[in-house]
Amino acid sequence: MLKANQHFILKFFGPPVLAGISSYAVRSLELWFEMSTSLLLIVMLVTFIVMFVLARWAIRVFVPVSCPYCQGRAQEMDGRGGRFMCLVCGRDH
Repeated sequence: MLKANQHFILKFFGPPVLAGISSYAVRSLELWFEMSTSLLLIVMLVTFIVMFVLARWAIRVFVPVSCPYCQGRAQEMDGRGGRFMCLVCGRDH
């Protein structure tokens, strides 16, 4: 499990990297799709935005944080970014 600061770094750098790789993959498939330049740019932009949002959601939901009190699993609290609630002891940190 990650510490809270490691979770923040992953949530900050992970989505743009994944979205950039996805957009590059769309750009690489351009010859196969035979798209015009404007359509390709629109598809790349939509791919970047969708993958960015999806990656942030997946990290928030599926990557637990280690509780500093009991070493249990903690998940990020809804509506309170950067705050985590332990699923074992119930404390927030």
